[in-house]
Amino acid sequence: MLGPEQINLSPRPPPVPMEGIAAARVSEQVAKAIGLRDNQIVRGIIEDRGGLLKLVLNNRELDWDDSRRFKPGDRIDFRVESSIYGRSLRPILGAEVKVASASIPVPAALGASPRLLSLLYRPVMPSMVNQLFRPQTMAPFVDQLAAANARQIADQLITSMQRITPDVVRSGLLSSGLFGEYMLMQQGASRPDLKQFLRNLLKSTAPNQARAIAELTGAIDEIESRQIEGLQAQQNRELSYHFVLPFFDANPVSVHIEREAMYADNADVDWVINLHTETDSLGELWLKTTLKANSQLEMILWADQPGSVDIARTASADLKGRLRDFGLELTKLTLLDARRPSIDSALSGPGQVVDVRT
Repeated sequence: MLGPEQINLSPRPPPVPMEGIAAARVSEQVAKAIGLRDNQIVRGIIEDRGGLLKLVLNNRELDWDDSRRFKPGDRIDFRVESSIYGRSLRPILGAEVKVASASIPVPAALGASPRLLSLLYRPVMPSMVNQLFRPQTMAPFVDQLAAANARQIADQLITSMQRITPDVVRSGLLSSGLFGEYMLMQQGASRPDLKQFLRNLLKSTAPNQARAIAELTGAIDEIESRQIEGLQAQQNRELSYHFVLPFFDANPVSVHIEREAMYADNADVDWVINLHTETDSLGELWLKTTLKANSQLEMILWADQPGSVDIARTASADLKGRLRDFGLELTKLTLLDARRPSIDSALSGPGQVVDVRT
C-alpha cells in the first residue's frame, strides 16, 4: 500500500519557529516517562484544568507559561530539543492553531500560496465528493463528457456494490486521487483516479453552469485537502487516508483509515476504519472498526432507522465467520439504534470527552 509520504504535491514548507513563544522545559524524568527523543515532533493540546490553561502531552499535564496565549482545544506541534539546560519542547507553527498575538501574518510566516492555505484551513463541511458521486447526481455529469472513453473510465472508477471485494476496496483507495501525482511521477502515465475524472468533468462543463462548476471545484478541493491531511499525519508518524468509494447501484461509502503514531519501540498500535453511508432500505449507517495488533476486531455500528440494528444483529454470526476466513477475530460488536454522536475534533484529544450514551 502506498503511503501519503509518496504523494508528489507541491513541497509543503517546513514548520517555522513561533515568534515570541517560549519553549516548554521538561525534566529528564518526565521526558523518559512519555518517550521523548531528540528532534521528535510531538503534538500537545491546551486544556482548561480548574481555570488554568495547561499543556497536555501524552496524557501528562505540563506547566507552560505561554499556555495562556492559546485557548482550550488548541493543538500545538513541538520539536524535542536537548541542550546543556536539559530537555525542551520548541513550538512550531502548525496548521491547526493560530497564535492570537503573532505580529507576522500567517501567509508570510508560512511562505505558502493562498491556494495551499485555503486547503490547510478548509472548514469542516459535508463531503462534496460523497454528494457528487451519488448515482442520481453523477449520471448527468458522465453523459456530458465529450471524450469517447468517458464511460470506460467511469466503469474503472465506479463499481457495483454487489461486486465489492477486498481488491475492489484496495483499488478504490489507489484511485481515490490521494496518489495520482505520485503515480504520474513514477510511471509516466497514471491510472485513472477520481481527481483526474473530476477535472475532466470540470473542463467539459459549460461556463454558464455555475452550480455544477462550484460542486466539481469543491469536490476537487476536498480531495486535495485530504492529500495534505495525509501528509500532516505522516509528519507526526501517524496515518490518515480519507476517501470515497463510489457505486453505480448505491450511494457512495465514505472511508477513513487512520493509525496513531508508530515508533520502533511501540509497534502495537491500533488501526481504526470509519465507514459512513446512507441507503434507502437501511437509512444512515456509521461503522467504526478498531483493528488490534493481535488481529482482533472491535466494531460499533450506529443506525438511525428502526429495524436496521435488528438486521445487523441477525447477520452478525455470518460476519464473524467471514472475518475468520481472513484470520480476523471479532471480539466485540456494539449495535446502537441511534445516530452517531458528533464531537468537535478539538474535543477528541486525551482527557477531553468520554461518550457514555447508548
